Amino acid sequence: MRRILLSVALSLGFVAQLAAQTPRDIMKEAIPVAMFQVTYAFHLPALDQKETYGISNTIGGSFVYKTESNWLFTANGNYIFGRKVKGDRIDIFGEGITTEHGEIIGGGGSVALFSVNQRGFHFQAEVGKLFPFWPNPNSGFFVQAGAGYLRNRTRIDFQQEMYNTPYPVYGDYEYGYDRMRGGLAAHLEAGYLYIGDNRITNLSVSLEVTYARTRDLRDYDFRVFDGVPVGHTDPNKRYNDLYYGIRVSWNIPTYQRQPEAYYYN
Repeated sequence: MRRILLSVALSLGFVAQLAAQTPRDIMKEAIPVAMFQVTYAFHLPALDQKETYGISNTIGGSFVYKTESNWLFTANGNYIFGRKVKGDRIDIFGEGITTEHGEIIGGGGSVALFSVNQRGFHFQAEVGKLFPFWPNPNSGFFVQAGAGYLRNRTRIDFQQEMYNTPYPVYGDYEYGYDRMRGGLAAHLEAGYLYIGDNRITNLSVSLEVTYARTRDLRDYDFRVFDGVPVGHTDPNKRYNDLYYGIRVSWNIPTYQRQPEAYYYN
C-alpha cells in the first residue's frame, strides 16, 4: 500500500511539474493547469440512505489536471461525517442493551455518556469538461462524472470510558451494531470554476449527486427485536444510497505566472 501511495504521489507531482514549466498568460489563453483542492460539501440523503442517516458533511482533497483544451481529470478522497442517525436508541442497539429510556449502563454502574454519529469515506476518479466563461479562458462552467467506492457506518463515541466502560457495545462489540455498508459509487457534478492570476482566490462551487450500490460489510448484526436476533446479514441484499448537495473547493494551482512587463524610456 505504501508503494502504491508513493507512486501516485510521485505521478501527481510529475504532472504538476510539467504543467508549471512554461510561463504563460492565464488571463489571455487557455493553458494546462494542475491543481490541488481542499473541499467541503453539505449533503442531504435519499433512497435507502434516508432511512438510516440524516444530513451529512464531507471534507477532503483532490488533484485536478485541466488540459489546454479544457478537459478535466480529477482524483479525490472525502471523509464523511454526520450527527444524525435515524431512529431511537432501541432501533440503533436493539432490545436488552439500553434501558427503557435509551441509556446504557457502564461497568462502573452509572449511565454511560455517548453519542451516535455517521462516519464514512468516498474515493473516486472523474472526467469532465470546462466551458470557458468570464473572466478568462481557464475559468467557467464545468460538468464532470466519475466512479469510485463509498462506505459509511454508525460510530459510537463514548465519554469517560475508562471509568464507566459500556462493555456491551465497546471495542469489537461495536462492530455488531455499526451497520457498516459500502459499494461502488457513481458521481455527477456541475458548477463554476474560477482560476485567476492570484493563486489565493481560486475557487469552485458545484452541485453534486452521488449514488452508491452498497451491501452489508459486517457478517453479523447483534441487534434483537421482539426477542428475535437479526443474526447473519444477507450477503445478497443491496441498498440504493443517494447523496445530493453543494460542494465548495479552494484550489491551489501550480502554473507559473507570466512575468510582468516593464517599460523603460
